[in-house]
Amino acid sequence: MSDERGIADFLEALGSSAPAPGGGAASALAGALAAALAEMVAQLTVGRPKYQGVDASMRALIARARAARVDLLAAMDDDARAYGAVATAYKLTKASDEERAARGAAIQDALRGAMRPPLRVMERACEVLELAEEAASAGNPSVASDAGCAALIGEAAVRAAALNVLANVALLRDEGEAERARLDVARLEERAAALREHTMAAVHTRLGG
Repeated sequence: MSDERGIADFLEALGSSAPAPGGGAASALAGALAAALAEMVAQLTVGRPKYQGVDASMRALIARARAARVDLLAAMDDDARAYGAVATAYKLTKASDEERAARGAAIQDALRGAMRPPLRVMERACEVLELAEEAASAGNPSVASDAGCAALIGEAAVRAAALNVLANVALLRDEGEAERARLDVARLEERAAALREHTMAAVHTRLGG
């Protein structure tokens, strides 16, 4: 949200009849929330004598989580811009064969561009899930539940972003390109599910369950 709108303003825009922001921006925000939660667990671990053994790794986690959070917030705007490019391409004139061909090519290019932000959200959110797993396993156990929340929200970000990728993939004419994108989506969803499972196992262990 580069224009520094508050969360309430963003939600108002999200709930409006405008097509953007939409699910892509929402999934990016979810990923950023997950990153902030993982960061919080690490912040409540560093500098405490009891956790001196993991102080360096938790400080590194903080830096990585902060970078992921910034990138995911940027992806919110990137997603909205990418949707705008698709909408613009569909509005191109198609009175002649040449115009129809140019319009079709522009739409395909715009669809490829619209796939990139949610794919980046999926990749970044998987990185956040890795941080959540580390925070759950080695961070302050009194906030292990927050690491679990990071994992659950992070997986939701991955799965929500996947839908936005697939919505564009469905309109691609190049079936080979579409299949590669579907494989990327499946790989990242599988990775997210495994990381969430490992994180939640660590959370329940540390909560005594």
